Amino acid sequence: MGAPPPVETEDWRNSASPETGRAPEWSTMPVSWGKLDQIERWLASVPPRAGFWAIEARLQLAEGQLYFATDQLTPGTDGGIVQFRRESAQSGFDSVLTDPQSTRGQQTRAKRGISQLRSTKDARTAAAPQVTPSPVEAAGLIRRGTWAARAANPARMRRASAQWRWITVHHSVFTADDDSLAASLDTVRRIQRNHMDEKGYGDVGYHFVIDKAGRVIEGRELAWQGAHAGGNNNVANVGVCLLGNFDAERPTRAALASLDRLVLELQRKLRIPRTNVRPHKAWKNTECPGRHLMPWFTRAGA
Repeated sequence: MGAPPPVETEDWRNSASPETGRAPEWSTMPVSWGKLDQIERWLASVPPRAGFWAIEARLQLAEGQLYFATDQLTPGTDGGIVQFRRESAQSGFDSVLTDPQSTRGQQTRAKRGISQLRSTKDARTAAAPQVTPSPVEAAGLIRRGTWAARAANPARMRRASAQWRWITVHHSVFTADDDSLAASLDTVRRIQRNHMDEKGYGDVGYHFVIDKAGRVIEGRELAWQGAHAGGNNNVANVGVCLLGNFDAERPTRAALASLDRLVLELQRKLRIPRTNVRPHKAWKNTECPGRHLMPWFTRAGA
């Protein structure tokens, strides 16, 4: 939640000036109730005007309160609690904007938070896009919990605020040891580790992964913009990745059949025209998704 960096590979901590001091433990934690509690306890232990990190604490607390007011709702959530969270977030953002010690980046994030609050009539309206079931749930989607995905880091991600317009198809290059479910899930975890630990992403970059047996695996949730096509090319762009290296091997019939079904379902649910289904190489100077997968775009009419 909050104010992601302009490019997902950027680490906002590195942009802080040396005089800001050592980063508190909570500063890089993914959003959670535990994090908000830790921030509140930290704020209670320092002077109210403790400089950069006190401002950052108030800002991340407000961003977290907004997150839980709009992104974690269920039909039974009490409206009064939601409104309290929103009012608390508003107060936090206001305090950052009026603090003369806040940085330009902190002020930008506070303005963005206020804008999000104002753009929604109520918390449930704001949350609706995030709680909509995945478009392929009925097709036996393997959810993140099944493959033991690491928790995403919202501070390194952007909210998917625009109407989805594109679908981009990739190959992983990483290849599973065999066609078993266990091997496929291990490969997806390997991709997530690479994206988060080596590339600095907030989560696995793709929204969906398809293995050689045709199983469809949930990657990054559609509530978030992807990290797969490069910079602004990720805006409104759903990322689909097939496991394998299709410069060296051919995709299986099962994988292609699942790709057909998944893309068709995404098109229908997200209202994406077939002409907007693209290979990765349409966006960047790359051979992805491989020469043996490229004929699919011609056969599929993309």
